[in-house]
Amino acid sequence: MKIIVIGAGMIGASLTWELTEAGFTVTLLDASEAGKGTSANSFAWINSHGKPPEAYHRLNASGMQAHRDLAKRFGQAPWLNLTGCLEWQAPAEQQAMKDNVARLQSYDYPAEWISAGQLQQHEPEMHLDGTQGAIGWFSSEGWVDTQQYIHLLLQASAAEGAKIVTGSKVMEILQDGDTVTGVKTADGTLHRASLTINASGRWSDKPPYLGQQATQLAPTTGILIRVPAEYVPVNHVLATPMFHCRPDGEGVTLLCPNEGVYDIDESTPQSRIDELAADIILKAAEVWPRLAAIRPEQYKARMGIRALPVDGYPIVGPTPGLAGYYTVVTHSGVTLSPLLARLVTQEIKGKPAAELEPYRPQRLRKG
Repeated sequence: MKIIVIGAGMIGASLTWELTEAGFTVTLLDASEAGKGTSANSFAWINSHGKPPEAYHRLNASGMQAHRDLAKRFGQAPWLNLTGCLEWQAPAEQQAMKDNVARLQSYDYPAEWISAGQLQQHEPEMHLDGTQGAIGWFSSEGWVDTQQYIHLLLQASAAEGAKIVTGSKVMEILQDGDTVTGVKTADGTLHRASLTINASGRWSDKPPYLGQQATQLAPTTGILIRVPAEYVPVNHVLATPMFHCRPDGEGVTLLCPNEGVYDIDESTPQSRIDELAADIILKAAEVWPRLAAIRPEQYKARMGIRALPVDGYPIVGPTPGLAGYYTVVTHSGVTLSPLLARLVTQEIKGKPAAELEPYRPQRLRKG
């Protein structure tokens, strides 16, 4: 069976590898370089930290386990950094945080309270002002190096016979009546397949996806700031009232203002992004005083656009009335990628995955 996967991000790379391992003939297409789209602009926090309801929490917890399982299958996992996460909130949000921790504990999810002294032991370079209040510790969480993950999986896929085609924009989804038969790329090549999978992330609601092929998205926008780790030396994922923060590979730390802190969208110019980055650097200097001495040319800020389905939950499955077409688009792609790839492959082999039933495309169809 020939399968086309569109999109070489976390989801697309995971699907390509699992499907190839299952014996399918897979072609992966991407308009740019592998991993340079949505996945490159993600905070990449692997967690099931605040993801209600319980079924969605458990799906994400299974996604975390799927990363560990994948590491065993590969014999290594240089992409997986299970550092744990530390969280504290502003006074007005602390009760909600306490409620969430109690809920997570009732699910047997690793969540506990630690003292300010213990926080200081975890992150000795931080300057604490005593206003942190309750501090949560989530030992099973961490972050994923999305570029390493994608490139290693695609290398493994290619070694098993998958065809990886980057720099090849899909211009048209080919249909014969109510059946998708493949795609046409910008160079005029027709790629025929029995199944075409839309794993295009935040582009999955734009051409070439038309009508039933398109998803319903409500993407959100954030800022990602990469700074030298000497200015912000951190060891864990940090979720704070003003920003999220984590290591980002050797010698680099990633700072992300929390959603809603700044009003930006896809039209915001880079000059404005740079202004807002300078503001968050100034605020973060209260926690890491060394940041007060950093110069603009020493850090880099960029916009990240998240592929968020309109109701916040994954869109996974075939489209009713449209044969030969399957969609896999989600906000929690970093956490869920290896699990969704495994479950989707299971379905394509003929065994429905009950875990995916709440997330079918038909729930968002008008009427």
